[in-house]
Amino acid sequence: MIDICIPAGNETELLEKAGKLGYSSVVFLYPFKTASEIQKKKNELKNLKNVFVGTYIRAKIASDIRKLEKLHRDSDLIAVSCQNEDLARLASECRFVDLVFEITLQTGKDGLKYRYSNLNAVIANMMKEHKQSYGLSFSHLLAFEGKQRAKVLGREMQNVYLARRKIPIITASFASKPEQMRLPENLSAVGRVLGLNYPQSKASVSFAIESILKRKEQIRDRNYVRAGVRIID
Repeated sequence: MIDICIPAGNETELLEKAGKLGYSSVVFLYPFKTASEIQKKKNELKNLKNVFVGTYIRAKIASDIRKLEKLHRDSDLIAVSCQNEDLARLASECRFVDLVFEITLQTGKDGLKYRYSNLNAVIANMMKEHKQSYGLSFSHLLAFEGKQRAKVLGREMQNVYLARRKIPIITASFASKPEQMRLPENLSAVGRVLGLNYPQSKASVSFAIESILKRKEQIRDRNYVRAGVRIID
């Protein structure tokens, strides 16, 4: 079981909580801007076991996403949060993005047959082409209450419906505080409530994240050329 967190200088506390909840590993995401920042953070955390270091951005403009190319190789995972459909489309077209998350909002008016969820079939197909995943953030859901939460949940259900047969779904806490973390079984159950079947919900807290981490490890191999192609001495 693997969780994804966004620490605020409290990596030790988050890792300790993850261990108590039964997670084997944690991916910590940071708003890196340069590859040297990534290496510096990895050196700072080298004494912590079962920790991966990734990059996240909350994209406001198109250039925020395009800048990720220089961070792709050094980051164990690259996640993009974007809260309009145009930026979600741009993120889906970027082969350096591993995960798109927190794209639903409580604002905007839903149609009679379609929810204003910032995801559509075209974007889901682009994500499939670039081997991306869709992230369900438990912390994002906790940020809303009452009718606002109901609206966001409905939009997440539509996104899961659009994505579940095309791309992997990842369910994680994306917590900044230990109290925001939950048991992997609880997160898996949230995935099922939103439309995943049982195997998909189990994979969303384990295999779906692990596959990204393994793929990034292969890319960093000096003999790597592209998917399925390696230099053999």
